[in-house]
Amino acid sequence: MKGKASTGPHCLVIGLGNPGKRYESSRHNAGFRVVERLALQSKALFSAHARIPALVADWKTKGFQWIALKPVTFMNLSGQAVAAALNFWKFELSSLMIVLDDVELKPGELRLRKQGGTGGHQGLNSIIEHLHTRQFARLRIGIGRPSAPDIDLSKWVLESFEKTELPRLEDSIRKAVGAIETWVAAGLDVAMNRYNRQTAPKPKDVHPDSRRKTNIL
Repeated sequence: MKGKASTGPHCLVIGLGNPGKRYESSRHNAGFRVVERLALQSKALFSAHARIPALVADWKTKGFQWIALKPVTFMNLSGQAVAAALNFWKFELSSLMIVLDDVELKPGELRLRKQGGTGGHQGLNSIIEHLHTRQFARLRIGIGRPSAPDIDLSKWVLESFEKTELPRLEDSIRKAVGAIETWVAAGLDVAMNRYNRQTAPKPKDVHPDSRRKTNIL
């Protein structure tokens, strides 16, 4: 796409994660998985972009122009890709949705917000630093916390999902795609009312949520 906004309604959905084979199945890459599924539904493919440090997929459906990004910067430099994309396409912040993992939400839970802080997430911290604002929509995907309190959280989020976690991950991805589509079609308030009320499944192996903030890569 050229460096200007399209004539019709448009949306820029950016999933956060770390690039490369080493991290592609990690818990910290939940944001990547959501935008990959979103693009796959329209058979859109990701490719490198000459002006933006990200893999980009774009497509049109039902009168909307969609652009999905997976930054190729590492997580704590995500703001570079987000700022470059907004500048390149001249989109307003109202067209932006950031998708990221959240250890403070149980697996299967989602949380949409119009704005907010970082919650200790370094990807969000980088975006806020580069955009100089917290006023952008974000969709948090619950990945929960490790069952043992002595496990290093910063290392745990970089590990692959275990087989027992995959059904809940699939549920999260499915609901996240629905939430994004609702945001585009009906607005953020409708999407928040519909998806923030959904609760996670309650398997025996899910530990209580401690709700404490922790900086992660």
